[in-house]
This record gives sequence, structure tokens and C-alpha cells, in this order.
Amino acid sequence: MTSVPPRRRLAGPSPGEDLASARVHAESFRRLLDPLAAGHDRNERFSPRLLTLLKEQGVWSAVHGSAGGHPSLAVQCAWAEALAAACPATAILVQSQMTLAHTLALAGTPSARALVDEMRRGAITGWGLTEADAGSDVLSMRSTATRDGDSYIINGSKRFISNAGMATQYLIFARTAPERSSRAISGFLVPADADGFSIPRHERKLGLRASPTGDLIFDDVRVRADALIGGVGDGVSLALNTLQWSRPLIGAVGLGIARGAYEALCDLIGSEPGGVSVLSGARQDDGHGVADLVIEIAAARSLLYDVARRADEEGTLPAVWEASASKTFCTDVAMRVVCEALVIGGRAAVKPGARLERYFRDAKVTQIFEGTNQIQRNAIVKNLPTFSGEVGLVPAQSAVPLKAAVAAADLSMSVAEPVGPRVDP
Repeated sequence: MTSVPPRRRLAGPSPGEDLASARVHAESFRRLLDPLAAGHDRNERFSPRLLTLLKEQGVWSAVHGSAGGHPSLAVQCAWAEALAAACPATAILVQSQMTLAHTLALAGTPSARALVDEMRRGAITGWGLTEADAGSDVLSMRSTATRDGDSYIINGSKRFISNAGMATQYLIFARTAPERSSRAISGFLVPADADGFSIPRHERKLGLRASPTGDLIFDDVRVRADALIGGVGDGVSLALNTLQWSRPLIGAVGLGIARGAYEALCDLIGSEPGGVSVLSGARQDDGHGVADLVIEIAAARSLLYDVARRADEEGTLPAVWEASASKTFCTDVAMRVVCEALVIGGRAAVKPGARLERYFRDAKVTQIFEGTNQIQRNAIVKNLPTFSGEVGLVPAQSAVPLKAAVAAADLSMSVAEPVGPRVDP
């Protein structure tokens, strides 16, 4: 049986919302978000009202938790699910901030902690890992950060970066050593107004249209030495551990899309003569299809929150295979549910502006970013669980130290994607 890296211990849980309270809060916010979703997609940008609501309704403090503790993964999944059921692009905006705050918390440097505090107050931050020739293979990264006295000079470019032009700071990964090694890459905070930093273009995307996704260019961008996040050479470790946290969050986005599509289909059927009762009569075949959607959504929910709750209870990152399984299953379910809902919904489901038409365009990228679902399956095969003993789903853990585990880990993270916001969160 393949041994897997030990799961990293996290700070104690934040004394913020419990899961039940988080669901009430998130569903309440969803009702405010619903009227904005179509406009976000149509105008290909977030409304100013959204950013105001996120602050006024306490969303940022809810998802980031309180200072001194680590936020609950289950609570964050509940928020991602509820937001995606209304507006997947908004869910990705919030998910990107939850993910990035996790990276900063892992780093633990004063500048990282200070930025998380700013994010609790609504500061938007970007993450820059992916490059044109460094997606799945992060060690092919070409961007460099060269020490120059008490500064670093960053040169290079990033591709498919979420929140491009919207963020006030970016966490950028760059090569600090020439060798192809997991200790050759480091992370740096770069202000959006830094000299030599530019955003030459934004992507036009199939889905998640409101989420700005673009290229970043660094031309002799000078940052102070204390802009380093973590230590020199910690970049790959931070990225890998972040992906173990963020993949269930993308699974939650997929779950929310599936749920939103199911609800939209039920609304369509309910508006027809006879309502949903026709599903057990004249349209029994369609009724069986709807029943299958319910089964798949329920199964995805069970898997996702089982993984998230146990990670919270144990104070660890999810196991590699569990993070990959929850992301893969939930996003595959999202695509299957949306496709079946379009078939059952018929003409009304596919007309421009229809909720199901939008969910269809938004769903596909969830199978691609944060590592394609094919890459996730590779990760599962390399970290097979035993399913035996009292630990149940938790795979046997090796005693390999974290740094050694990271050095030996599969670096095929596939964070690049041809469309959609993240690529990088």
C-alpha cells in the first residue's frame, strides 16, 4: 500500500460560527445574492453592491474566523456551497480568499498575519502560481526572485490569475534557486501598485464571467525582504498544503452549482401545468432522472462534509486522497446534474439568461481548476487508503517528516486551466 505524507496539524479551531449557524447565515446571504447573479454574468463584472454586502453582512469575518484560531473547513464549505447555489462567480471570489488566508496562516510570518487581518475587513488578495509553461508541473516555473541587499527583485509572468486588477496585493511564487527542486521556490507579497507590475490583459471566459482572470507581468519589481511569506524555499510546501485545503472548497462550489441547478429545474417543472406531480405520472421517466439528481447531490454532500468535519475534529489538513476525492466527486456531480437538468428542463432551460444555462457554463471549470479531475485521480491512486480498522476512511499515515514528504510528493498539481478563475484562487 502506498504510504502518504502525515497530515499537517493546524491551529485550534476559531471561536467563530459553528456549522449550523454558518448555514443559516450563508443561506440568508444567498437571498441577497440571488438578485445580483444574472447581472454579474451578463455584465462580466461584480456589482459594487456585492462588495458592500460582503462587508456589511459579515461574510469576510465569518469565513476567515477570529484572530488566533484556524477557521473551520466545514464552515467554509457551507459558505462556498450556499454562494455557488446563487452565483458561482461570487463563490469563487470568496473561496479564493479563504484559500489564500489558509496559505498565509501556514506561513505564520508577521506580514502574513497582518494581511489576514486586512482580509477579515474585506481586502481582496490575489494568488499567482500558474504560468504559461508551469501549470501541472510547478517546478517548470520561470519567474525569479533575486536577493538584492534588503530587497528581492521579481521578474517573470503569471497566467490565469483570479482577482486580477481587483486585488490590492498578490501572493506570488517565484524561483529563488536555479535547480529543479521543491526547495527552489518561495512566496512573496507584491502590492498591486508596485513599480514594474502590470496586468496586460484579461481573459474572456465561458463561465464565471464576473470573476476577473488575467495575466500578471513583473518587470524588475522590487519588494522588501519581509515580503517573503514563510521561509526561503517554502513555496512548494505552502502550495501543496494549500491545495489540500482548497480542493474540498472547490468541491463545495461544485455541490452548490448542482444544488442550484436542481432547484432551478424544480422551479421550471413547478411552473408547468400539473407541477411536480407530473414526475410521478405522465413524465415518470423524467421523475426517475430527478430522483437520480437528488441521490447524487445527497451523496456528494455526505462525502464533502464527512471529510471537512473530520479534518476540523482532528485539527489537520484532509488526507491527500480525501481532498482529491471530494473535489472530483462533487464537481463531476455538478456537471452531471446540470446536464441532466438541461435535458429534463427542455427549451426553457437553455434560453439565454436562464439559470440552468448559466450553471452549465459555470460548472465545467470546476472539473479543471485546482487540479484537473484527472490529476485528482492520479493523486488518489498514489495515496490509496486501506478502509480498514477503527479509523475507517482515514488512510494509514506514515511517519515521514513534512519537509521530506513534500520533497517526495507528486508535484503534478495542475493548477493551470484554459478558462475560468483559478487557475489560481
